[in-house]
Amino acid sequence: MRRIVFGVLSLALFLAPGRAALASPVNVSLTGAGGVVSHDGTVFVGPYQIQVGGQTFNAPCDDYTDEIWVGETWQANKIPFTAAGVSSALFGSHPNADHLYLEAAYLTTLFGKEPASDYNDISYAIWGLFEPSALSSSNYDAGAAAFLAQAESAKLSFREFTGWEILVPIDGSQSQGGRPQEFLIPAATPEPATLALLGTGLVAVALFRRRKHAPEP
Repeated sequence: MRRIVFGVLSLALFLAPGRAALASPVNVSLTGAGGVVSHDGTVFVGPYQIQVGGQTFNAPCDDYTDEIWVGETWQANKIPFTAAGVSSALFGSHPNADHLYLEAAYLTTLFGKEPASDYNDISYAIWGLFEPSALSSSNYDAGAAAFLAQAESAKLSFREFTGWEILVPIDGSQSQGGRPQEFLIPAATPEPATLALLGTGLVAVALFRRRKHAPEP
């Protein structure tokens, strides 16, 4: 009985979203640009709509210098948002990269919380973490500097972003243009079938414990 319960739980955890995908590249496509543009009207700054393995996410990119187009497809390595995972990210070689990515994740959570009029400032705060040229843009103003300072003063840890992942673009896999951009995406919502399987495993554990501790007849 113990082996059967362990097997059910192991299978449920193995099938949880993202577990198996970490070992191989995933297909990514840009389905929307968000609709919000920068102060000078030249750059989309609203969170983009990307499709990853059939699931849609709203997420800003963290890469200021590379470009993508609506309809473009590419492959990316999906890596866990941890200190070890960050070392394999696009800007993983930056000094204090783990702190920079934590600040980028924090700023990413502000989309949907702050008004769309602040999206320019939030995006340029994210880009300014990794690319100095973003700081010299006319779109980087006092508002962007304030959001960047807010992120830098926040006490952050990877535990706050459990389940988040980094989509590191694989250069050469893009359908057009140069290297695609990198994205931070939040934890995926488990599919109903996975939840049902996990629930079955938990029920089995409860029954096993109840039987194990039941008084002898």
